[in-house]
Amino acid sequence: MLHYSAKNNRTYASNNASVSSIPSSGFHRVQSGETLFSIAFRYGLDYRELAKSNRIDPPYTIYPKQKIRLNGVQNTASSATNSSTSSIPLIVSTPKNTTPKSDPVVAIKAPEKLPKSDTKDEKISGGWSWPVDGKVSRGFSNAGVSSKGIDIKAEKGALVKAAADGTVVYAGSGLIGYGNLVIVKHNDVYLSAYAYNERILVKEKQNVRAGDSLAVIGGKGEDRPLLHFEVRRDGQPIDPLDVLPKIN
Repeated sequence: MLHYSAKNNRTYASNNASVSSIPSSGFHRVQSGETLFSIAFRYGLDYRELAKSNRIDPPYTIYPKQKIRLNGVQNTASSATNSSTSSIPLIVSTPKNTTPKSDPVVAIKAPEKLPKSDTKDEKISGGWSWPVDGKVSRGFSNAGVSSKGIDIKAEKGALVKAAADGTVVYAGSGLIGYGNLVIVKHNDVYLSAYAYNERILVKEKQNVRAGDSLAVIGGKGEDRPLLHFEVRRDGQPIDPLDVLPKIN
C-alpha cells in the first residue's frame, strides 16, 4: 500500500540527487563507467540532442577521457515549444484577372496544416507502475538544487521494480549524489531513474518489463530503507506523481 505525505522539512546535503550545472568549459570528460545516457541525465539534457551535437550515432558508444560538448545542446522540449509558437507566414497571391482602373485584390489563403516532422511516441508500453511499495516521504521540487524526484520509504530488503517496460541504459555508481543508480529508457521521450540502491541486479542493455526487479532497496545516511525515484521527459525532470497511478 502506498501513502503520500508532503510534510517533510529535512535539509539535505548539496550532494543529493540533483541536476548538475554545466561546467564553465562547456565540456564533460567521460569517466570510466559512464554512458551517454548518464551524462545527459546528470546535466538534465536530452540524450538525443547531446548525441546529435557531438555527432555520436546509435548505439551511442563513448570512451573514457572523450570530451563531450555540453554548451549549445538544445533540449527537445524547449525547441519544440519554440517551433510551435513561431508564426506561419500567410500565402499571398494576386488574381490574374485584375481590372487596371481598380486597386488589385489580394487574396489570402489559409496555410495548409504542415505534417509534423518530429512526431514522438509519448505513450509508455504497458503504462506506469510504482517502483516499490511504501510511503512518499519527500516530494518533487524543480527549484534550484531541490529534489528532482520523490523519495519512497519502504520495507528493508524490498526489491526495486521497473516502473515501465524499457532498456537499462545505465547501472553503476558514477553520478554524485545518486549512489548505486539504475536508469531505464522507456522510449524516445521518457527515462526513469532508481537511486541509493543497496545492490544492483541488472546490467546495461538489458531489456526489462514493468515489475521486473532492478535492485535491492538501500538508502542514504540514516534514511533507510529508501528509494529515490526520478522521471525525465525529454531530459527534463518531471514530477513522478504526474505519471504514476493515483493511490486512493
